[in-house]
Amino acid sequence: MAYASYSQETKAEKDSIARNHSPVEGKAIVYFLRPTSFGALIKMNIECDSVHIGSTYAGKYVYTILDTGLHHFISRAENNASLDIKLEAGKLYYIKQKVKMGFLFAETGLELADEKDGKKYLGKCKLSKDNVFTE
Repeated sequence: MAYASYSQETKAEKDSIARNHSPVEGKAIVYFLRPTSFGALIKMNIECDSVHIGSTYAGKYVYTILDTGLHHFISRAENNASLDIKLEAGKLYYIKQKVKMGFLFAETGLELADEKDGKKYLGKCKLSKDNVFTE
């Protein structure tokens, strides 16, 4: 996993690069999408195998490029939601970050989306400034 560094690219350029990735040889690309405006001000943190990979707000997404194999993803808000996925090389994965009303704040859930829905959700979102992965 690579970590963020200072770059001269604009937000729009970074977003365009992130959403137009081609499959990477021997790796999988995973997008975490939060297409809803519900709970707009609540930040939700995302981890992969206990490593922070980014945070989302309403209408934002984060992504990462990972080795193949089983990975454990966690979304943290008022609650924690987890999802285990066995990633395959050359594939793109779209995980919808679900949001619902909690006791005090929004609660989160994770749901693996198919390619059609994933691309639709991605089209509704912009890259989060809290995305940790960088080229």
